[in-house]
Amino acid sequence: MPKTESTGTLLRIFVDEDDRWENQPLYTAIVEELRTLGFGGATVLKGIEGFGSHRQIHAARVFDFSTNMPILIEVLESEERIASLIPRLSEMVSEGLFTLEAVRLIRISKGGN
Repeated sequence: MPKTESTGTLLRIFVDEDDRWENQPLYTAIVEELRTLGFGGATVLKGIEGFGSHRQIHAARVFDFSTNMPILIEVLESEERIASLIPRLSEMVSEGLFTLEAVRLIRISKGGN
């Protein structure tokens, strides 16, 4: 199988499930923004327990009707593309956290795609 290697940046965006942007969930708006801008992909992960800057624990447990769970959005792209995205995300995210990591990317494809 063909394999290509490169370097890039892993952007992690930490927000809350209840965060909104223009009448939709913030995480949905961010994914749509990434798609519109031509990014290769994004993954949204919903946490089952966590706390943030307000120190309030949110947990998904049986008989616990807690909402506003932690949401993590991960994006892998070139350092330049991620850097150009940060100002737009800063407009959209009123409260959250971004982390950036240099990563080694190994893309494996079956060929023809």
